[in-house]
Amino acid sequence: MHQLGHNITGMFTGLAAGMYLNDQHEAGLTAVGVSILGGWYVGVFPDNVEKVFGVYWIEHRTVTHWVPLWIGALVWVVSAGYPLPFMFGGEVYAAALAFVLGGLTHLLFDWPNPTGIPVLHPWGRHSLNWWKSGEADLLCVLVWGGASLGYAVWS
Repeated sequence: MHQLGHNITGMFTGLAAGMYLNDQHEAGLTAVGVSILGGWYVGVFPDNVEKVFGVYWIEHRTVTHWVPLWIGALVWVVSAGYPLPFMFGGEVYAAALAFVLGGLTHLLFDWPNPTGIPVLHPWGRHSLNWWKSGEADLLCVLVWGGASLGYAVWS
């Protein structure tokens, strides 16, 4: 998936995360907004963090795309509870939740690419081989956006 597709699917993930927090914890519209922005940003974070001043410091789709790292971060955020005990307010928790869910969304949409993503260890990738980057971006955005908007409307 290209950068814009990752941004948009991350934004939709942030919307769903924010609506979930609002439904479950009455986090408020500020938390929803923070979640949307966090999702937009992290939608491309795994790719952007690999570069410093436009130069790769680490091979693309290794540690930054490693599934156990992102699942561990999700477990940590969820187990910390709402709001995070050592941080203030639901907005920080909303940003943290949108961050890890947006990162996992990034991995989800990189997985069908022939390059794949690292699942078991950071230097061994698995691919679903469904399409090349850019070939299904619009389809992914529409399906993911529809599911996220559906959740937001009917939750």
